[in-house]
Amino acid sequence: KGPDGYMYEPLWIHPSDAAKRGIKSGDIVKVYNERGAVLGGAIVWERIMPGVVYQDHGARVDSIVPGKLDRGGAINLITPDGITSKNCVGMATSGYLVEVEKVTMSQMEEWRKQYPEAFEREYDPASGLRFNAWVEGGM
Repeated sequence: KGPDGYMYEPLWIHPSDAAKRGIKSGDIVKVYNERGAVLGGAIVWERIMPGVVYQDHGARVDSIVPGKLDRGGAINLITPDGITSKNCVGMATSGYLVEVEKVTMSQMEEWRKQYPEAFEREYDPASGLRFNAWVEGGM
């Protein structure tokens, strides 16, 4: 749970990598590459290799900027586009390059000002985005 009350998808990072970036457990972090960015909640943990981060794939989409910045933890949004093989369609959900940085509260406030509609969707801290946050006309 982030300082803003949002339930971020965990992002595991090794203590040595976290220290280089000023990241502590519980911080909101941005994992990104040339395809976009996904926010997560940092878990600083020695059981992940140095130089590697992990965020589970298949989380919910909660876009701040569609196609560019997501806070729901849908790490699939920044995976490579190509299929895994000409014989088997699938996507590479691990083993691609990313960078990680701590998100400041001033950066979050700037996003709130720029994209207020993204932060006004109905959200329940216990269960995440509500159904009617995405479906036009609600229920």
